[in-house]
Amino acid sequence: MAKEHAKMGHTVTVVTSDRYFPFPNYDNTVKAVLGNRFVGIGESFVDGFKIIRLKTIFEYSGRVWLLGLKNTIKQIQPDIIICHGIPNFNSVRILNLKKKLDFKLIFDDHMVKTYESHRFIGNIFYKLFNFKKIEKFADRIIGISSECVDFIKEKYRIKKNVELVPLGADTDLFRPDEDIKKSFRQKNNIPSEAIVLIYTGKLIFDKAPHNIILALDKIKNKITKEVILLFVGNFETQYKEYFYSLVEKTNFKIIHFPSVNNKELANFFIGADIAIWPRQITISTIEASSCGIPIICSQKYKERFKNNNGIPIKEDDIDNLSDAILLLIEDDKLRENMGQNGRNLVLNEMSWAAIAKNFIE
Repeated sequence: MAKEHAKMGHTVTVVTSDRYFPFPNYDNTVKAVLGNRFVGIGESFVDGFKIIRLKTIFEYSGRVWLLGLKNTIKQIQPDIIICHGIPNFNSVRILNLKKKLDFKLIFDDHMVKTYESHRFIGNIFYKLFNFKKIEKFADRIIGISSECVDFIKEKYRIKKNVELVPLGADTDLFRPDEDIKKSFRQKNNIPSEAIVLIYTGKLIFDKAPHNIILALDKIKNKITKEVILLFVGNFETQYKEYFYSLVEKTNFKIIHFPSVNNKELANFFIGADIAIWPRQITISTIEASSCGIPIICSQKYKERFKNNNGIPIKEDDIDNLSDAILLLIEDDKLRENMGQNGRNLVLNEMSWAAIAKNFIE
């Protein structure tokens, strides 16, 4: 989004920490894409905007206290601040600067029940955090999915002015392209007539990508076409053995690729026919839709398939997942129509250009 705001002619500065988020099993799941977790302090320019990395002097559960945050904001003299995440140390510090510096303040939050902390300290933190002050003084409060909006209202006890503004996709990068599709399949020895199912993201128990294999095995005698599964992502150490125990038992061809950057990821979606996420959500549902392929994902995220561009499923309901997969494999016209509906949805409502404009209007 910062890139799009810069393209719109705004002066954009991203103020962040000296480290990436502590994703579970970081070295095995995301290090290959992001690099070392600790990147250090300093300034840099990327895609037309400035990044300032400040020293972290305290970190708890992914929340950091940034040294020099107030002075940095005073030096920038911003007109608008978009603060990512509501219940954290820096959101309160920024809120306290609002009256003095007279900027517009927007909070966006990605939290959902799946990631909610049930630890004693976490529960105390939620009870003591001053959400009412956020509600009173924020100019806008945004959840990036319908479940996020519900979580903000229920858990944070913020009842008014919570808006849904989804994440977006780069529609120039993530787009249908028959030449790229043909080249991708030739490179990976995938027949042009095969139906390719794809899952992208961390290969971990919490996201349950193995459910795709279980669902396919239940309908193997009903499928009349060649089906190939692509899994793109890195394994959590404990999960890899279990995953491959299922791979050895199935008759379907499965190809695993390690995590790739966004530019490469686009080619995978372009080369596939159906994208599936059995549990939890990812921005990749929007990127896949932008490439013109139907999605199968959790029914919790209504906005992701609101244009009849995919099939919502109940998480961990293997029969439900099997039915959705079978329908899209066997019905070529439905698959094509849903794919086009997805492309139209992203172009009209979920491109980064549209999202960036929506955030600051």
